[in-house]
Amino acid sequence: MIRIYKMLFLLMLLSIPLFAQEPQDSFRKGNQLYQQGKYEQALDAYQSVLNAGYESGELYFNMGNTYYKLNKVGLARLNYERATRFLKNDEALSENISLLKQKLLDKIPQPPEFFLFKWRDDLLNMIPLNTQTWLIAILFGLLLLTAGLRRHALRRGNRHAYKSLLLFSVVIFVIFAVVYFQKIYTLETEVYGIVLKPSVTVYAEPKDSGTEVFVLHEGAKVKIKRSNNVWREIHL
Repeated sequence: MIRIYKMLFLLMLLSIPLFAQEPQDSFRKGNQLYQQGKYEQALDAYQSVLNAGYESGELYFNMGNTYYKLNKVGLARLNYERATRFLKNDEALSENISLLKQKLLDKIPQPPEFFLFKWRDDLLNMIPLNTQTWLIAILFGLLLLTAGLRRHALRRGNRHAYKSLLLFSVVIFVIFAVVYFQKIYTLETEVYGIVLKPSVTVYAEPKDSGTEVFVLHEGAKVKIKRSNNVWREIHL
């Protein structure tokens, strides 16, 4: 009986790389089908990777390219926007989004942004969230270390030792902590949507008898402020 259990355990260990290899094979298969111009089959291969519970910026980027080839601008932009969560400041992704926007019917101008807000957003997007988490932990550890050195120096009667270093550590930690929690708050509270239908009518109030304000077309991106089962309050 023990030998049987050992054999089963060995088979389980051998099967782990096979299961892990399947999404990679499907991704490569999707890329090959894309190169061959078989876009529908490529999407099936990419979708199988998502169905297996895997996602990445490259996967969403390639899905966006495939939908773009099929002239499905709404789904193309949806996957490009998903790719931006993983690929920060990616030049190819930015160029493809710009090309896609040229095909959209709705030309929504980008309002000028206050330079401090732009700096904040650039800082938020510069470092991935996981990296920021480790950075905050390290800075907090350094802050505790500096505070301990400062306290030890005070006990020995040295009032000026480590004072500037402690102040610098506090300022740096507070700056990065504010940026870090601002990014978490943004990820948790800001919700965006992409119009996937050919067109949708926007009303002034959440009822069918409300005044029609304008029409949005496929591929338009909106910020969702509030929602219920039927209606969405949006901001362009």
